Amino acid sequence: MLSVDQTTSPLRSTHLSTTSIGSARRRGVSANGRASNDGEADEEDPESDLMSDDGVGGARRSRRTGGVSSSGVGVVASPGVDATGGEPGVLVPDQNDIIIRAVNVHKTYLLGLDGVPALRGVNVSIARGEFVVILGKSGGGKTSMLNIMGTIDRPSKGELYIAQRRITSATSDDEFSKLRLRHLGFVFQQFNLISTMTALENVALPMVLDGRLNRDDIDKRAQFLLDKVGIGRRSSHLPSQLSGGEQQRVTIARAISNCPDILLLDEPTGDLDTKNSHIILSLLVELNRREGITCIMVTHDNDLQYYAHRVIHMMDGKILRQEVIPQQVRDAQDARLRSQLEADKQDTRQLQMQTHGVTELRQPELFYSALRPVQAEGNRAADI
Repeated sequence: MLSVDQTTSPLRSTHLSTTSIGSARRRGVSANGRASNDGEADEEDPESDLMSDDGVGGARRSRRTGGVSSSGVGVVASPGVDATGGEPGVLVPDQNDIIIRAVNVHKTYLLGLDGVPALRGVNVSIARGEFVVILGKSGGGKTSMLNIMGTIDRPSKGELYIAQRRITSATSDDEFSKLRLRHLGFVFQQFNLISTMTALENVALPMVLDGRLNRDDIDKRAQFLLDKVGIGRRSSHLPSQLSGGEQQRVTIARAISNCPDILLLDEPTGDLDTKNSHIILSLLVELNRREGITCIMVTHDNDLQYYAHRVIHMMDGKILRQEVIPQQVRDAQDARLRSQLEADKQDTRQLQMQTHGVTELRQPELFYSALRPVQAEGNRAADI
C-alpha cells in the first residue's frame, strides 16, 4: 500500500466513465480489502494523468492509497510512511507492502549437456509503488531476473511471490495468463507491436484478451490512453508509420491498458534519440509518482538510476549491492527532466517557425514508391 499527501492533485479532477469492467475489482473491494474507483484527463498531454479516478484507470490508485475520502482523493493509509515535505499528490512506497519477493532464486539454462547459470541465489523484495533500476554488464543476469519477475521464464530453484501469489512448478498456464493480463505490464526495447494492427488495436488487444470490457469501452479506453501519451491523432497508424518514440509510447499505453500493478521495462529508451527518451522517461516517472505503479527497469544507462528509489547492481547472476537513491537526488533529477522537456519543446517551436509549421510527412505513398498507384497502359504498367 502507499501513502499520499492529502493535498488534492491537479491530476485527479478528470473523468472517464467505463463502468462494465467488473465491480468486484474496479468499484468494489479488492482481495486485500482496499476500495477502488476510476477516470480521464485532458487530451494530448503526455505529462497529465494516465489513469484517473472515475474511469478504468483509477482502480490501482485507490487500492494503493487504501481508500478514498468523501472528495474522492486518496487518503493516508500507511502509518509510519512519511509523505510530508514532498510534492503534493506524489505516492510514497510502503516497504511493508511487498509486491514481488524472490528467495534464493536460481536459473540455469541447458546448453547441450552443460548447464549455464544465469541467476545464482538472488534474494530481493520490491515494495508496491517502488521504482527499481537493475544495473549491470551484459550477461550479468538482469534480463533473466526481469523475465522471471514477469513469468516469461520460471526459476530452476527458489521461491517467487508476485502480487501475493506464490509461483511454483504447479502454477498453470491459465494462472500465468491471468497474472500477466491483470497485474503485469511489459515495455520492451524493440516495442514488440503487432505490425498488422493499428496503434489503437495494439493498445486494445490486452483488454480484448482480458474480456472484462465491451468493445465500445475498450475502444474508448484505448483512445483515451493514446491521448494521454500524446499520440491520440496517430491512433489509426500502423507501427511502420510511426517513429521509434511514437511506437514506444504505444507500447506504454498497451502496457497500462489493464491497470497493472507492475511495469517491467527492458531498456525502454535503448533505441530512442535524446528527445524521445525524455518523453518516455517523463511518462514512466508520472506513472510511478502519480499512479503508484511499481516500475522495474533494466538498463545499461547509469544516468537513469537517479529516477529510481533503489538501484540493484548485478554481476555474474548475483546481486552485487543495492543502493537507495535519496529523495533530494530524485527530485533534482525530475526537475532536470522537466527542464530538458521544456528545452525540447522550444527547439520544436523554432523548427516549426523555420519550416512554416511543416516538420514531417504523414503520407507514406509520397516517399514509398511501392505504395503509389500504378496506371495501366495497354498491357504494360506505367513507370512509377
